[in-house]
Amino acid sequence: MSEAQADSPALDSLAERINYLFAKVTPEGGERSEYTGQEVIAWLREHGYELSASHLSELRRGIKINPTMRVIDGLARFFAVRVGFLHGDPDAVRDVIAELRLRRALREAQVTDIAARVAGLDPAQRHAVADFITQMVYEQGSGSTGADSSPAGGANA
Repeated sequence: MSEAQADSPALDSLAERINYLFAKVTPEGGERSEYTGQEVIAWLREHGYELSASHLSELRRGIKINPTMRVIDGLARFFAVRVGFLHGDPDAVRDVIAELRLRRALREAQVTDIAARVAGLDPAQRHAVADFITQMVYEQGSGSTGADSSPAGGANA
């Protein structure tokens, strides 16, 4: 297991996974750290999904734990992640965490040419590249050069 995977959050509940997406998938431009519930609901409605503000709030607080497949699909589409992530599929959770870390590293470093090169790799190779880039970004930011360093928590997408 890579250090980035070892440092990944558990995300055992649907509420934790939804809140993780709110925290890690940030609006373009970087003025704000997180989408509002109203922005998510407005987008969902524009795209034919029905979800009320209260229902989204209850999902985020863990009060509602069994939304319809349509709601899960809409949330996955809004945050541009695999539906399996919201279902708690361990492989999908691992993959989405790695992908969101890679998105952040690419955006922060403005190295989208790397993304184009990585796109042709198989999934295992993409995960290895994502872990490597995340580690490199972390080490550069912390001034660390040791192999023991691991990213603290997730990275914003």
